[in-house]
Amino acid sequence: MRVALIPMRVKVGDFDTNWAEFERRFDEALAHNPDFVVFPEYCLTGFEEWDFSGAELYDETVERVSSLARKNGVYVVFGLLEPYKNCVYNSALLIGRNGEVFLKHRKFQEPCKFCTGNTVRTAWTEFGKVAVIICGDLYNKRILKWVRRKRPAYLFVPMEYSPDYGQPNEEDIEAMAERVKLLGVRAFIVNSYPPGGAWVFDADGTLLASSEGDKTLLWEGQP
Repeated sequence: MRVALIPMRVKVGDFDTNWAEFERRFDEALAHNPDFVVFPEYCLTGFEEWDFSGAELYDETVERVSSLARKNGVYVVFGLLEPYKNCVYNSALLIGRNGEVFLKHRKFQEPCKFCTGNTVRTAWTEFGKVAVIICGDLYNKRILKWVRRKRPAYLFVPMEYSPDYGQPNEEDIEAMAERVKLLGVRAFIVNSYPPGGAWVFDADGTLLASSEGDKTLLWEGQP
């Protein structure tokens, strides 16, 4: 099982620039023959409070990413803004190898102007059962209960985390490790750049691999 975690540079409100960067980083990752290519939270629009205009691009975004997944036969995980009736979800999708939407997660841990999710879903792949959550969901008590109940083998976590002091420090990484240990699932976490970073934790919270800045993290291991 090969996973490419891509801490992509995201420019808020500039879909065309972000799409060009998405395609460039995606093509670079393909050289390593990945099974999963994982991008950060709302990576094609960014988000600035309280501008939800990026949600208008939901259908086009899904169509474009699905086409890339289908053409190259890979799974793609990425975050985006999803319109729903009179509000917006901060969502993440797992697109299957044939371009279908395999799994959708709607973020729990959001301020009141967002719609918020209420469940964690899983999907079966040839590598086992997987789930997706988003950024602050990692620290949410309800998410903890859902993940422990569903027992996925792998958890993908698109993130947009920009601490005031710059790159995530040792305490931040230790906090992630402690949450992963509580969840009891191998976790693949990728942050948008800046500050970027990507991490793979084993189910016991052990840090297996990491990268800094916008460097792609390539991970290969047994399912």
